Amino acid sequence: MSIEPRAQVAPERVLPGPVPVAPEAAAQQRVVQRICARVAPEGMRIGVGDLPPGGLQVWIETPVDIAAAPESWVLHHRMAREVALVGWHCEADADRLLVLGWSAACLHNRVRLLQSGLRRLAGFEHTAQRAVQLDGQHPDDEPPAQVAAAVCASIERRLRWPERLAELAGFERSSELPHLQLLLAQVTGLEAKVARACEEHLVMARVLARAVCEQYTRHRDLHRAQRDVLAESRRWVHASTMIRGSAGARPSTPGVGRPHMGLAERRIAASVINHGVPRATRAATAPRADHFGPAEDAR
Repeated sequence: MSIEPRAQVAPERVLPGPVPVAPEAAAQQRVVQRICARVAPEGMRIGVGDLPPGGLQVWIETPVDIAAAPESWVLHHRMAREVALVGWHCEADADRLLVLGWSAACLHNRVRLLQSGLRRLAGFEHTAQRAVQLDGQHPDDEPPAQVAAAVCASIERRLRWPERLAELAGFERSSELPHLQLLLAQVTGLEAKVARACEEHLVMARVLARAVCEQYTRHRDLHRAQRDVLAESRRWVHASTMIRGSAGARPSTPGVGRPHMGLAERRIAASVINHGVPRATRAATAPRADHFGPAEDAR
């Protein structure tokens, strides 16, 4: 009986060391960490790590006090909702949150949110009213610069977009699928517009807050200073509304209004006397006499 020779034993394998995280994955981890830390209660530590097939997994590192914080599955679902607003597909349960790849449905939803945000940011009335209130402070309590800084911080918290856009700072988004790449490009462009619109609100809040402080130092009447500054600001806050109302849409594009006007454009438009409304002249009113017949004209 023949026996096959025993195969030579292979040398012991040396397991490779920890694989370095790619820059794209590290940036994604930082973004997810920022979003989940904002949603989690104060003092709770959130862990973020790679998911072996691809993606990320999020878990709660610190024990949750049942009496003081919601249950883990509630927190995971809240985190999933906020992370999905960026454009990722998420799945959550009581143990962890899974952040998977880009989702076309989530990206479309983000486009709609950004477009809705731009429409809301087109109006400066609420920001002007809040700015002249000085966030409940009195000009005698702090220097004007600190009062203006506090007002800007309050307006920034109210807008909410600056904080959410700051969480994505330094994160380059891309996809190998063409339709997802187009959606990501659209999202990036809309985010830049929203960031500029928020900056205009903050600039206006800073200008109005300092103007209230300057007016107050002249006559020491806070209510009068707030009223005068708010009335002065309405000329250029509503300038684009007046221009939009006086300039009709083109016949070929019914329902299409004028493009969004920035804060500087509004102030320039407010300095124009007639805001584009044509003045009545004799040449314009003279043809009305030709409408009547010779008998009426003889009278």
